[in-house]
Amino acid sequence: MVMPNLYGNIVNNVCAGLVGGPGLVPGANYGHDYAVFETATRNTGKSIANRNVANPTAALLAACMMLDHLRLHNHASTIRQAVLASLDDPRTHTPDIGGQGTTSGAVQSILSHLGRA
Repeated sequence: MVMPNLYGNIVNNVCAGLVGGPGLVPGANYGHDYAVFETATRNTGKSIANRNVANPTAALLAACMMLDHLRLHNHASTIRQAVLASLDDPRTHTPDIGGQGTTSGAVQSILSHLGRA
């Protein structure tokens, strides 16, 4: 969907809520000369800073989108598969998606899945 920024932000936030929260959704903004990849809801996470509870999924999936944009599809696919495989384990779920896992635990799980790719 293409829409002005205000409506795009509203739709984006609603959709992020439907799939589990802002910690899961990557975002991209494409211009004529540049592209920006970020977590979709642009939440700074001040309330969870230094608590080891941030969900790394959205940031890593945004990085995968950037790699795809740069035509590094194999790298993007490898990382994306590891991120999605780690979400299959409820022990790695961070509090934002109803778990008790930590940021470092989620990252370690993703790294272990990268080793299997």
